[in-house]
Amino acid sequence: MGMAIGLGAMGLLVASVAWIWNKFCLEDLGYERIIPHKRVFKGEKVPLSIELSNRKPIPISRIDIDDDLDEFLTVDGATLGHSPDPHTTRMRHSTSMSWYEKVRWDYLISGNTRGYLRIGPATLISGDGFGLFQSIRRVRSDDYLLIYPDIVELPVLGLPESRPLGDVEHGIRMFQDPSRPSGIRDYQTSDPMKFVDWKATARSGDLKVRTFEPSSSQTVVLIVAIETSLRFWEGYSAVNLERIITCAASLASYVSDQGYSLGLFSNGTPILSDRPMKISPSRSVEQLTVILETLATVRPLPMGSMTSNLSENVNRFPMGATLVITASIITEEFVEVIERLKRFGYKIVVTYVSDNVCPTMPEGTLVYELGRHFAELERTGDFHAG
Repeated sequence: MGMAIGLGAMGLLVASVAWIWNKFCLEDLGYERIIPHKRVFKGEKVPLSIELSNRKPIPISRIDIDDDLDEFLTVDGATLGHSPDPHTTRMRHSTSMSWYEKVRWDYLISGNTRGYLRIGPATLISGDGFGLFQSIRRVRSDDYLLIYPDIVELPVLGLPESRPLGDVEHGIRMFQDPSRPSGIRDYQTSDPMKFVDWKATARSGDLKVRTFEPSSSQTVVLIVAIETSLRFWEGYSAVNLERIITCAASLASYVSDQGYSLGLFSNGTPILSDRPMKISPSRSVEQLTVILETLATVRPLPMGSMTSNLSENVNRFPMGATLVITASIITEEFVEVIERLKRFGYKIVVTYVSDNVCPTMPEGTLVYELGRHFAELERTGDFHAG
């Protein structure tokens, strides 16, 4: 009888100690994920460190850490396993810790597709040293890697320096600057109606337009049309979407290198927003980064057609700007909007990335059909769509 009482008391003591140990095992436990560079290009490896700190005078017999990772992330040297969450993998660490001990794991992490690739949350699992109880704590320390779009060499960019995007003078695109009038001449069919001089027309009886001195101040607005199918219920083409984004990113890089004022207008929707993308032109040194970050997170489905988006903004771009349209689908209605843009005095450049033949554009529109070029990049492995 005495032995039974003793064993029962011992068991109760062990259970009590185990319960208290389990209760405090995840208390004062610090978990930190350290990524010094969170914006990188595809395949670029950056350091990733995991730090676990036990800040209490109680040892931890065993702790398991599960970190959820986007499926497109790769961690060199880490053990990755399946995750119950779709489109994620799981990185696990297991260790024991004495009191006031810190443990650190160092890796290299990279992403193999553009986008906002999430890291976390983390799940900490521990318990008492006797294995009787278990505690679980969810750490909402979400991190990310933002993977920029590819930047590739385009035939447009390979033209002689005197023709970076078409006709230029002395290496810089020239357009008429309304602040610098130079005279009056007879109206031509390609002249915007806003330049008609009605007083001179009334005096002469013939339609006259004002002329202006050219300006070397170049403004380029990238018009990025995200739609890759005629109807949204038909889904989208991953190949053409990546061609559009890559072409736009490559043009942005080139235009920025030339020192031009650069802007962006698109019917795409970034993953962290619910509105189409509009970035005002700027020569800021951060402008290219802002545009690349925005393009990196574009989702597959557009926010309305580019035709309707442009129609609503047809006269809201900077006067004299060059509008560089990147698209894989151009409808008859889209062509009509391009004609309207030309009547407002904008210079239009179309970069068409589909394998199909580009529709006929209004006279004076520069058209670059890049489908064959992208197909060759895909064939040689210099560019991966999707």
